[in-house]
Amino acid sequence: MRMTMTGASRLALAVAMTAFAPGLAQAQDGAQDGAQDGAVEELVVTGQRLSQQRAIETKRSATAVVDAISADEIGRLADKNVAENVERLPGVGVSYDQGEGRYVSIRGAPAQLNNVTLNGVEVGNPDGDSRALPLDVVSGQLLGRIEVVKAVTPDMDAQGIGGTVNLVTQSPFDAGKDLFARGSVQAGYQEFNEKVPVQGDATFGAVFGDGRWGVIVGVNGSSRDYRSDGLYPDDWRSVPGYARGGLPTNIKFTNYTLKRERIGVSGALEFRPADADKLYVRGLFSRFTEDEYRQRSRLDFGANPANITLNSDGATGVARNVDARQDLRLEYKEKSISSASFGGEHERGPWLLQYDLSWGYNELVEPNQGWQFRLPSANLTVDFDMRPLLYTAEPRTMSAGALQFRQYTAQDEYGDETNLAAKVDLKRAIDIGQDSFFKVGLKVRDTDKMFDGRTERWDRGSAANRFTLADFGLQGPVMEVDLGDYTYLNRYTIDAEAMQRFTAENLASARFVRNAADSLANETLSDYDLTERIYAGYVMADVDLGGWRLIGGWRVERTETDVQGFRLDAEEGGVTPVSRSGEYVNFLPNVHLRFEPREDLVVRLAYTRTLGRPQYPQLKPGGELEWVEVTPGVFEGGLSEGNADLKPFVSDNFDATIEWYFARGGLLSAGAFLKKVKDPIFNFSETRTNFVLDGRTYARFGYSQPRNADEGEIKGIELAYQQQFTFLPGLWSGFGAAANVTITDSSLTVPGRGELAFPAQSDLLWGAQLFYQKGRFEAALSYHHTGKAVQGLGGNDEADTWDDDFKRLDAKASYALTDNVEIYVDLQNLNDEVLREYQGGRRDWLTNYERYGRTYYLGVSARW
Repeated sequence: MRMTMTGASRLALAVAMTAFAPGLAQAQDGAQDGAQDGAVEELVVTGQRLSQQRAIETKRSATAVVDAISADEIGRLADKNVAENVERLPGVGVSYDQGEGRYVSIRGAPAQLNNVTLNGVEVGNPDGDSRALPLDVVSGQLLGRIEVVKAVTPDMDAQGIGGTVNLVTQSPFDAGKDLFARGSVQAGYQEFNEKVPVQGDATFGAVFGDGRWGVIVGVNGSSRDYRSDGLYPDDWRSVPGYARGGLPTNIKFTNYTLKRERIGVSGALEFRPADADKLYVRGLFSRFTEDEYRQRSRLDFGANPANITLNSDGATGVARNVDARQDLRLEYKEKSISSASFGGEHERGPWLLQYDLSWGYNELVEPNQGWQFRLPSANLTVDFDMRPLLYTAEPRTMSAGALQFRQYTAQDEYGDETNLAAKVDLKRAIDIGQDSFFKVGLKVRDTDKMFDGRTERWDRGSAANRFTLADFGLQGPVMEVDLGDYTYLNRYTIDAEAMQRFTAENLASARFVRNAADSLANETLSDYDLTERIYAGYVMADVDLGGWRLIGGWRVERTETDVQGFRLDAEEGGVTPVSRSGEYVNFLPNVHLRFEPREDLVVRLAYTRTLGRPQYPQLKPGGELEWVEVTPGVFEGGLSEGNADLKPFVSDNFDATIEWYFARGGLLSAGAFLKKVKDPIFNFSETRTNFVLDGRTYARFGYSQPRNADEGEIKGIELAYQQQFTFLPGLWSGFGAAANVTITDSSLTVPGRGELAFPAQSDLLWGAQLFYQKGRFEAALSYHHTGKAVQGLGGNDEADTWDDDFKRLDAKASYALTDNVEIYVDLQNLNDEVLREYQGGRRDWLTNYERYGRTYYLGVSARW
């Protein structure tokens, strides 16, 4: 895959650089002239300019390669959660779910290979199937700063191929006041469903006891009742003669109604008994809930091309023997993260001792219900039109009475995770240059994680006990699926209240027949209990060499895992616990070179080695054993299971950046990165002969499990620019601009497929922001573009699935009524962007097309 930039992107970048170059030069000249004259006027900076300067100073002074967002800036962005906050930073991509940012990729590495920490301690994850923390669980209003660390130092956790998102909670000593408070409330309007979302947050703090004690508490809450509509075809494949080059097997259009709520609280108590001593207790709790109602209509019209008559235009025709389905799903999710830590630091002469003890608890609760009605036999005739992107397929005759009850499922999934960690660091100042030091440390982390998945299934009864959607008042109203360019009619919906009531009254009757085999499989195959222990130690030095700063060291991490799963014998129905253990040791060298040839110029070079540990289900033993006795004493079968011996992804990372701080609040930076990734994980499969398992000999036995492959590579460049146009006259001096571009290329060697791109890696990320601050008025208009990225790798190119480009246009404006109170408007998704996914590298092979609409907020904030 080659790195490319579109013509429009080249033009936009060229225009931006041409337009801003005079301003850069003028600002630099002005700064130099002022310094020469010795008459630099003091400037009091507030609002978004202050927050931008704080973020720039965090980046400038950091030892590692870091980008940051400050607390004030978080509150001034038109974002719903932490994932959308960090999307504004260079090299950060976000995948969306139901119109909200959820998972974060960094420099081409997918979310499950990165790390999320809270004040430097790993957060863990409430989900059971991945290490990727869904960052929509956390509101940025609880935080003092968000950092994205792209090149770690030896005293940081090695997990994070792309980088680490570090969530930094607020400190009472940051405010600079003995007593302080701030808060905001807002209410909005959503165009798509005409509902009113609400959100509020408040922070209170105090410093007392002669400035030795500090306390801070922050709370937030939000509630959003919204709608999304979507089209979701499946399984496109090439068919000669068709205008799109092929057909999907079906058409599915869906109405979603969702209610999402977040509540959170964070706090800290800090004690500074002397200037050389600090103690703290910190805590954070955040809970995300989602209540989802989904109505879906489905026609399976393209599974057998022999049933299709295609017209001469290659796009329209008639499909016969078509099946139809109507589905209702009621889904509830509750995800929470909890964290508490105690620590401190003590300075004695050249020595500094730092320590932290932390506890974390994450929980997932997910009960769901689903009902399915379908035709007793595939007998519909359907007219289809594949000419528009949002294609159509309409049955000639159809009725609710033709749709018979087919299946009911009741899911009850639960997972929890407990993390205990202790770390100690000992630092000694050394008499070389300025602020040089030597540092050693130890860390132990113990994770206990379990996941219990249960899904009971009931099928239809005998012919005498069957019922249809037209019976017992089960049919709901006709609903529109409004996708903007086309509106589908969901004609045969299921009334949720009537269906729930009917199910409760008849579940023990002959109308519902429990499927014991599927229920048992669903109850056992996804379950696991896992313990993961990580022992880490490091040694490092940070030495000032006069304009140069050298940071180097070595980290060692030992990882031990014990995991238990279950093996299910599909034929005999027996369930057997299966346990496995694994361990590996990683040696992780680390070197940073920081050079300041001038006061306003910083050059960084870095080599680091980082890890991406296997996903939890990949480690799980057991699986479903399927077999059949083909002749007496001769068996054939198969088994798919996890692999506790998996090694982690290991990445050797090379970074080079140059940062020009050309004016106060101004930055122009360029960086290049290369990641050489070893031991990527793929799904291995083979067929064995004369294979013996559990005392049974198989003539043929299919076996699959995840295994380590050879290597992969991610490389790219990052460009970032920010400037406040204070050098312009009058009202124009209130303007400022920011922009960033990341161009990435990657390759992953997959057995049987060759070199492919890393999943979730966008070739092109870019964003721009125009902001204004003058007097009591502030405003910002921001745009972000996430380029297409492969999401799922199939058996061949045609089966791969992709996320399409995703573009966000947001705006926010505020006016200060007094020095302490301001009102603001927040405008989200102004471009009415839809979420698109497709298959086989063809944008017209749609697999997902979701629309959410625009949202507007009006709010008030205050601070004392």
